[in-house]
Amino acid sequence: MPVHPANAARMVELLSLEQRQGVYQMEVGLTHSSGSARQILIIDEYTYVQLSMLGPFAGQRVRLSLYPKWDPFRHSFFSSLIKMNQTFSETLYYACSEEYASQLVKARQEEERPAEPEPAAHVPSLELPQHRPGHLKRSRSLRPARAILLRGILFSCLIALFLLRMDGKLFSNSAEAHEDPLQAAVAADVSSSPLINIIPVIQTAAYQSSEVPAVPEEAPEDTPAAAPETAVEEIELDGNSYEYSLPQGYVALSFDDGPSQYTRQIVDILDEYGVAANFLFIGQNASSRPAEVRYANEHGMPVGSHSWDHSDMTRNSPEENRKNLERASRELESNMNSAVTIFRPPYGAVNDELAAEAKRQHMKLLLWNRDPEDWKADNAPQVLRYFHITDPSGGIYLLHEKAVTVQALPEIIEYLQAQGLKFAVFK
Repeated sequence: MPVHPANAARMVELLSLEQRQGVYQMEVGLTHSSGSARQILIIDEYTYVQLSMLGPFAGQRVRLSLYPKWDPFRHSFFSSLIKMNQTFSETLYYACSEEYASQLVKARQEEERPAEPEPAAHVPSLELPQHRPGHLKRSRSLRPARAILLRGILFSCLIALFLLRMDGKLFSNSAEAHEDPLQAAVAADVSSSPLINIIPVIQTAAYQSSEVPAVPEEAPEDTPAAAPETAVEEIELDGNSYEYSLPQGYVALSFDDGPSQYTRQIVDILDEYGVAANFLFIGQNASSRPAEVRYANEHGMPVGSHSWDHSDMTRNSPEENRKNLERASRELESNMNSAVTIFRPPYGAVNDELAAEAKRQHMKLLLWNRDPEDWKADNAPQVLRYFHITDPSGGIYLLHEKAVTVQALPEIIEYLQAQGLKFAVFK
């Protein structure tokens, strides 16, 4: 099945920031589905000053976030950047103008749209994701029928007592006696319940109408609702471009920087929900945790390379990159029953020379188009929030083997399944 890549920018690297004859400009490196390019952006003085205060940038790589946000307290936009070298990475935040934020949104094109956020009156021109309070909690309210059913039972008992008091009979001999009074009472209660305004927010087939699904009498009260059956489709990359997107209706999860102490937990959770994900392992980590590599492979999770040492390979010589990739593949394949065919460059940093070397070693590049930035999240709700403010259809999610990601993973999968999406893995 072919993958339809988008030409939208997926990574923007700040190359220079300067003022020339009263014009403020920045040179950026854009990585997109057909390769990479350089571009000069004209920016306003306010944003230029804010960025300059985070310098100097000499000797460091600087990746600009593509997701500006609106600060309702300061009534201004802000964005972030990541400064990194071979020994550390640091995330810094800066205020920016609406014009600059619009340029970032335009760079993403239409590849990643927010899930119809409520537009703020003061920023009508931007489609910037905004989290709505309470939305995250409502997405987990998958059992309102039980509370409604209990109220319905109570309501039907009151009706029964009323009828008995009136004429001593609960049912007449008419055709109406064959109707289920419990079901009628529940339906009547649902139609007048304020919960009806909340249920349509949940994108699940069971709650698209005001009718309550039938509950089998033999089902115990505490039995959890069965997760929807999910098929996983294997997609083979053609290797002709950097892949960033999937067709609409599909979604893919991928995990970087393993193997780790969390690898088995992640695999077990995926297994429990009947889905799979790509694991991009670092060779050095695999050398100290070979059992985790075997565990992922034996459970049907495609294992790919994330280099030997997670260095910025665009700064290496061609010979260094050749040895780096060969060493990582050799370590991974010694614990697998298949060859390594997928490569994800550290930091998403890639140039034509690195891509050509990966191709010579029979590996295809896999990047991403959805980045929850779970590596810097403080808790699981922060990770989950990203999934609720972006359109998951067609998304390839970049995740990491972190404790907060493990905590969020079951709800992530449940949310994606509730959207009726088919999971995909790359081979």
